Amino acid sequence: MRVFRYRLHRLFVGLTVGAALVGPVIPAHAVPPNTGKPATGSPKPADNPIDAELAEAMRTAPTPAEWPNSNYARLLDLGNVTIKPDGTVVARYRLTYKLFNSRERDRLGEVNLAYNASYQSVHVVSARTIKKDGTVINVDPNDIRTTSPFSDFQLYDDTESVSFSMPALEDECLIDYTWEETTRPLVMPGQFTNYWGFSGVEPVGISRLVMHVPADKPLKYKIYNDDALKPTLTTSLDGKTKTYTWERSHLNPVEVEPAMPSSPEVFSWLEVSSLNSWQDIAKWFWDLQQPQAKPSDAIRKTVAQLTAGKKTDEEKARAIYNWVADRTRYVALLFGISAYKPHLASDVHDKLYGDCKDKANLLITMLGLAGIKAYPVLLNREDHQKVDQGLPRLEAFDHCIAFAEIGGKEVWLDATQELCAYGDIPYDERGSCALVIRDGKGEFKTIPTFSPDQNSTDVSTHVALQPDGSAHLDMTLTLNGALAQEMREAARSRTPDQRKEMVQLMAQKFSTGATLKDFSLPDGKDKEGVFVIKMTLQAPNFAKKSGKLLIMPLEIGSDTESQSNPYVKETRVWPIVEDENSQTHTVTTITLPDGFTLEDAPSDVNLAGPLQEFHRAFVKSSDGKTVTTTSSVVSHSGRTPATDYAKVRGYYADLLKTTDEQLVLKKAN
Repeated sequence: MRVFRYRLHRLFVGLTVGAALVGPVIPAHAVPPNTGKPATGSPKPADNPIDAELAEAMRTAPTPAEWPNSNYARLLDLGNVTIKPDGTVVARYRLTYKLFNSRERDRLGEVNLAYNASYQSVHVVSARTIKKDGTVINVDPNDIRTTSPFSDFQLYDDTESVSFSMPALEDECLIDYTWEETTRPLVMPGQFTNYWGFSGVEPVGISRLVMHVPADKPLKYKIYNDDALKPTLTTSLDGKTKTYTWERSHLNPVEVEPAMPSSPEVFSWLEVSSLNSWQDIAKWFWDLQQPQAKPSDAIRKTVAQLTAGKKTDEEKARAIYNWVADRTRYVALLFGISAYKPHLASDVHDKLYGDCKDKANLLITMLGLAGIKAYPVLLNREDHQKVDQGLPRLEAFDHCIAFAEIGGKEVWLDATQELCAYGDIPYDERGSCALVIRDGKGEFKTIPTFSPDQNSTDVSTHVALQPDGSAHLDMTLTLNGALAQEMREAARSRTPDQRKEMVQLMAQKFSTGATLKDFSLPDGKDKEGVFVIKMTLQAPNFAKKSGKLLIMPLEIGSDTESQSNPYVKETRVWPIVEDENSQTHTVTTITLPDGFTLEDAPSDVNLAGPLQEFHRAFVKSSDGKTVTTTSSVVSHSGRTPATDYAKVRGYYADLLKTTDEQLVLKKAN
């Protein structure tokens, strides 16, 4: 669930995160991306009447009072897909939402239908808003626009989208639109794969997928998290077409809880594939990628320059990886949106930009010239499910990287991540079930997760306390792993003045009213090793003075003083999931002011929950002049069943008891 990393990110950077610690995402087909320039639709007479299915959906639609925690309902989610004998796919989709309030207007009201013009076309059949009083306002056809979001990049000008803005949105109105998508058989001729999500975080009226398939075309399907979902199958009178229909109706919203499993584990969904095995995808992509990995003279020259004087394969690979990651700009397109075939390595090398598959292909090509064999890898960055246990389908992947065995070690190389050092891998890719493709054959391998010490934060603080409660603080923060990656990105995107402001915000997190006297914050350009922040603070309010007493926090940097229990519900539906190993270690040493002695100090603490543990120790120096508090918070990746929810809540309840404990000094008479 990454609770500790998120807390520390807020602590160190002062950035906000979403209200929910973790929650499933809405199925991809159910909510369009929120992009596109808004357009004003003018009221027009309705030229498409309310059909019977929509009328029934409107009659049975839930009210906001029925689902006070939902912002909208998905009344109709319909797909009618026809696979023609030549492999052409013609699909008609319809989405109808009922808005409960204003919170989802911007997202649902801006519709963006992305497609690849090299093998797809999209046509909007109808789009309209139905107001609460029944007034129908159609989207003006002149406001439906086709754009190329990446038109500035010549290699990706086939990536297009049809966009429009829904007019006259108000509470309890309906958004209703239908579009048709035609896919020509250029990607995997004769094959078809698809995904369909039924349930979501919103109430659902009807979600239905209908597929018309040539009778002689084998089709496999697999249903997840819904034993009641069964297809109906009919055959045309001439025996040439089979029609599969999957439908679910009146679905309640999926309960959202902190640290719950990912959406594929909790939503009702379906995958369809005509492929025999994952090896079909491996061979297909290999045949696409290999012809594009041809080195040009310019690439040979670059590799020669980069590897000159380098003796080991690791030195050569590091130099090549850094060049591709740093010098070749990343165009952030999901795998497949810009087609699936990588562009020629020479084009990417010369133009110095590329999407994930293009950067991976260039990296593989350049490593090959250095005598290092590397291979393409397909994965899903956010979904860490066991992909190999599902049906083979292209939708299982959204990213492409490279893999090599260098110096006797397995090395994962994501050249889109210019802030990741050679041999490192972004935290959101760790744990992914990845398809490594060697010589046309695929092998699933799990990208290693961080160990706790690889994903760590160490905070060392020396506090020179004054009799009036003010203090001089010298702090060193050493970050490793996920937080180091994020901090590099945060620092690299800021100017020197903005970096100073960022550290000033951190200072306020450590002591209210603290003034930054000096600091050292890397600019993020050095990707190697740990990320170290140093700061010197003057804290006028470090300790509270009460008569002869000084009362102050025990430690700095663990964030236990701002800890809250994320598990406020009495009961639990889903298992509790921790998807990262991490640890935070703090050492806070306080030099007592002259004339003060230790009046009261808490006992040591050792807490252990199902997935976390907390330890704190307190030591007084032999001369009584300093006191040191050491603490550690460790999170272990894994999951705890809902039946053990009480143990998780109990751990946090015990942890909260330690947050009010303070150090008390007394001035001698």
